[in-house]
Amino acid sequence: MKKQIKKTRKVTPQHVPDIPAVVSVNIQAKNSTSAPKRDTRIPPVGTVITKTYHGQTLEVKVLENGFEYQGKVYKSISRVAMEIVHHPVSGYVCFGLTK
Repeated sequence: MKKQIKKTRKVTPQHVPDIPAVVSVNIQAKNSTSAPKRDTRIPPVGTVITKTYHGQTLEVKVLENGFEYQGKVYKSISRVAMEIVHHPVSGYVCFGLTK
């Protein structure tokens, strides 16, 4: 049984397409004033929200990008509430942050 050898074509410079040496990219800077608006129900950064639950006083600190509860940072107040009550619940309702 003979081995079949596949012949390949060599690429010579005449077969290589012209590629520009420098590719320009247009990057537009985002306007710093167009930052997403913060939910008005959330207190200012640095505020400590307290809640009494099953006889314990719970403290949640409001951060710039989330909430801190027992040394752990959560993205949303609802995540904190779910961690406390162990089932899905609205954090705004749980902590009394309704309008």
